[in-house]
Amino acid sequence: MKYYPLFLDITSCKCLVLGAGRVARRKIASLMKANPLEILVIDPYLCREDFFTAFSEEYSLQAEVTYLHRNFKSDDLENVRLAFAATGSSEVNNDFAKLCLQKNIHCNVIDNPVLGDFIVPAHLDYDNLVLALSSSGVSPAFTKALKDDLNNWISKSYVPYLRLLKFLRPLILENVAEYKRADIFRALVAKDFREEIMGLLELRKFPELHRKLAQVLPDAVISEIDDRELIHIKEKQ
Repeated sequence: MKYYPLFLDITSCKCLVLGAGRVARRKIASLMKANPLEILVIDPYLCREDFFTAFSEEYSLQAEVTYLHRNFKSDDLENVRLAFAATGSSEVNNDFAKLCLQKNIHCNVIDNPVLGDFIVPAHLDYDNLVLALSSSGVSPAFTKALKDDLNNWISKSYVPYLRLLKFLRPLILENVAEYKRADIFRALVAKDFREEIMGLLELRKFPELHRKLAQVLPDAVISEIDDRELIHIKEKQ
């Protein structure tokens, strides 16, 4: 199946996760990163205390959800925008997905994605850089392998470089005339310049990095950069 690539702002969305097992908890942890308006979790088997304990042990944080220890009712879909069928029963997941789609609620079905209308692709999340990957169902194993390869490549060089850009942006906005900013932003990401900056960051050659940045940044910006900031950019996980 050919999917339409999309990044969705769910800060004003109520989300419902049907099920509270390990896979459902992984969905919940991922949802929490996007700060939805509310996450409603419904499961008749796992009691509230056991759910919160399991989630805390697995993700080292408190689950920010509304938890209902009971069977699902159709009224639970009121105001829901995004739903996940994540129980251990294919029949329950199927029935839930059908009801969601009848109500024009987007639904993801963990054990049979074609029954829903969206998937959650393999993705890499580095705070400011998010990459989503899909083989359109041809080979999830290949998608995972590609994700691992990209992670090894990106996390080493591109993530520290993006942190540097994040650090520099407000300094440029504050100290550079508006008509000059676009040229500076383009110069910072030009291929040869970018690759040299990434190499200097990787090798922790901060004096050389200062001199290289000074080729495109005015003194008012360069004077705001010290080695402590660069070390933090390089070492932050």
